Amino acid sequence: MKVKDVAVINESASSKKNLPMEIFYLDTANLTEGYIGDIQRLNKKKDKIPSRAQRKVKDKTILYSTVRPRQHHYGILSNPPSNMIVSTGFATIDAKTEFVDPYYLYYQLTSQTNTEHLARIADTSVSLYPSITPEDIGNIDIKLPSISEQKRIAETIKVIDKKISLNHQINDNL
Repeated sequence: MKVKDVAVINESASSKKNLPMEIFYLDTANLTEGYIGDIQRLNKKKDKIPSRAQRKVKDKTILYSTVRPRQHHYGILSNPPSNMIVSTGFATIDAKTEFVDPYYLYYQLTSQTNTEHLARIADTSVSLYPSITPEDIGNIDIKLPSISEQKRIAETIKVIDKKISLNHQINDNL
């Protein structure tokens, strides 16, 4: 199946007028291979809100940068604050959970095969810098085993990811 058949891409956006007084903002540079660097806490009265701060997210929203995809600015959010807004440089991807497990979809989208496929599309883009469109993401073909099998696969990979993350933390402390 295609991603666009099992997920909603860029479902919800906000304008500066509709933003809450305080937001948590994530830009593409602060998310790499699932690791979030810095989330900015911004207040509409005190801070300059970036014009790209428009995309709304929810639990298990997948973020995939549409600019310079070779830099691997992607991740999946787990319980983000309700007032979190992300850059329009991200495509937001929300799984239709009756068809696909969000983590399974995330691991499919971020597989080497699919990241290379999107990077090749970006390399041939006609914009000033390598970029992809939400439609490019939506047209990716993915294999869909049963939901229970998807959950089993995703859980196995999550365990490995947690171990890698723990090892990074240990290395940083050393």
